[in-house]
Amino acid sequence: MKSFLLIVRLAWRDLLAERVLALCLLIGLTATAAPLLVLAGLRTGLVEGLRSSLLENPHVREISSASNKEYPTEWLAELKQNPIVSYLVPKTRTLAASVLLVPDKRPADGRHIALIPSSPDDPLLFPQSMPASSRALILSSATATALHLKAGDKVEIHIPRLGGDSETTVLPLVINDIASPRTSLQDVGFVSLRLAQAVEIYRENPVSWQEAWLRGATLAPTYPGFRLYARHIEDVPTLDKDLRAQGIEITSRAGDVEDLLTLDNRLTLLFRLTAFLGILGFFASLSAGLWSGVQRKRLTLATMQFLGVRRLMLLPVLQGQFLAITGILAAFSGAFGVAHIINITFSTTLPSGRPLCILDGILCLEACIATSAGAFIVSLAAALRTARIEPWEGIITP
Repeated sequence: MKSFLLIVRLAWRDLLAERVLALCLLIGLTATAAPLLVLAGLRTGLVEGLRSSLLENPHVREISSASNKEYPTEWLAELKQNPIVSYLVPKTRTLAASVLLVPDKRPADGRHIALIPSSPDDPLLFPQSMPASSRALILSSATATALHLKAGDKVEIHIPRLGGDSETTVLPLVINDIASPRTSLQDVGFVSLRLAQAVEIYRENPVSWQEAWLRGATLAPTYPGFRLYARHIEDVPTLDKDLRAQGIEITSRAGDVEDLLTLDNRLTLLFRLTAFLGILGFFASLSAGLWSGVQRKRLTLATMQFLGVRRLMLLPVLQGQFLAITGILAAFSGAFGVAHIINITFSTTLPSGRPLCILDGILCLEACIATSAGAFIVSLAAALRTARIEPWEGIITP
């Protein structure tokens, strides 16, 4: 332990003795690493900004059937169990889902809306949550604004039969919540699957509303469509391809997600190539500096070995680590300063005030590890040269 501490002290004192050369190496590392850190921060900020924009849009992970078709309930249940599917709900026929919404005591302000089946944990309604009640109603922001409605207001939905029958059932409901404007720009109301099924059964069959309500409590053998959400945005293209391969017509944002993933991969490749060239140049100069230092101090090192000093091969390794750690810390200081300036400059041009340049802890840790590992590798040549110096070289004059 004492010999190791001696080598540490010698390595540090030797750097101080050759402070001009050490300063040049530090400046080289800082000038190389700081721009690379800023470039990595810009890549992270750009990709994370696009990813956040997509995640904030509830429709990005959504995949919906594009046309009415008979989908067996068993098939939908199996699809829901797919590990990359986070949510699935059947859809009723579009024509049968249209009803007239009338505010309480304002019959002249009626507006036709489409009923969309939903359930608790529906991603489309986040941050709102669909109540478990079978008669719950969450109204779209567009409809609520047009009819001047708010949560807690009483409304009626008028359910006419299809096929020319003038019979209409009036169902009183209370608005549980108003959906976020990003949820839908259409006149829609989110209801339980049971209520949507009961409306469909009543409109398409000559049955009473009570019978339709009872039949709506059980799952139908088939459904005309579905609405599902991928667990992660990276899963959207996979689900899209799988469903299309089965001959199912769907609508999704798979193209936008693939564009983001492609951009991420290309920016990553660009950064890695740039970083490789820059770091390769610095480590080459560091290796040359450490090697030349060993060559210049060959007689001194041999004399120290002759006097019994051990582990001298650690001398260039420790000096490389001192230079690498000090240089990367200086690069962090410069990079964080530049990143702060960039984020302030573009704070008004990016949505939601997102930073354009992000230097997070993971990036800093990776940079420290890469710099330390690289310095260790390039210092091995100088360490091996030190190890080959014989003690007698210190007492023989060349």
